[in-house]
Amino acid sequence: MTRRRAASSTTPLVSTRTTPRDSTLGAYDVVAPIARGGTAGVYLAEHRTTGEKVALKVIDPHYAEHAEIVERLLGERTVSQRIHHASLLDVHLADRSATGVAYLVMEYLDGENLGELADRGRIAAPAVLAIASQVACALGALHAARVVHCDVKPDNIFVLYDKHGDGWPRIKVIDYGVARFLDDAKTADCAIAGTPSYMPPEQWRGEPTAASDVYSLGCTLHELLTGDQLFHGTLPQLMQAHCERIAPRLRSRRPELPEALDNLIARALSKDLALRPGMLEMEVELLRIRDALVAQ
Repeated sequence: MTRRRAASSTTPLVSTRTTPRDSTLGAYDVVAPIARGGTAGVYLAEHRTTGEKVALKVIDPHYAEHAEIVERLLGERTVSQRIHHASLLDVHLADRSATGVAYLVMEYLDGENLGELADRGRIAAPAVLAIASQVACALGALHAARVVHCDVKPDNIFVLYDKHGDGWPRIKVIDYGVARFLDDAKTADCAIAGTPSYMPPEQWRGEPTAASDVYSLGCTLHELLTGDQLFHGTLPQLMQAHCERIAPRLRSRRPELPEALDNLIARALSKDLALRPGMLEMEVELLRIRDALVAQ
């Protein structure tokens, strides 16, 4: 069973432009395209002296003169500087090329995003919970650094091909392009940003908090476990659904899954921020339920 979802915002790079405008960026030579997002392309590159492999995220030429989009791209480095965590993508450098092209130098990851993985078939529930617990741990660290990711979804969870010593998949949370700083006065009056299928009511109002990432993780869990997104529709329909409609229960689609998991996800999807669990509770409960499933 494959999941039903809206078109991905990150796709394999299949365009006539197979390399960025500059084939050399700083100390790095561009080797090959990896992926393309809405406003930037990601490329495999090598350090000219050491041969180190990195990923370069390069602004698309169409957006090179859009100051806000360029600022968001370069701002990903600022987020990365705030917190280093084993499950958060490390952004080494933000810079501009000699011709003014904005780009990031990021750690190179060998794997694929969770959205691509889920598109090939349903992932076993214990593996979903193992992945989600790592996401919760990473986001908890981000929140402790006073940062809200604001775009938690399968396509922004990268599953590495190497595994933990315990055999479970290892992940990285990626893409800080719409992240918000909780101690930044501008956040209180920020533009609405994120992916509509995963946004809680307060994010639709332009008022994201740490609890917003909990809601998005709940949407992600529901999608991975049922094969279907929480809500479908046009942009106005999605806004109304996420702001007003009660989320369908997990066990209405997967009655064999534990009631404790159903309740945890239902709480994460609450319209009331105060009723959502924190990331530490999400992490601990997801691991506990995973281990109970494995023991059955």
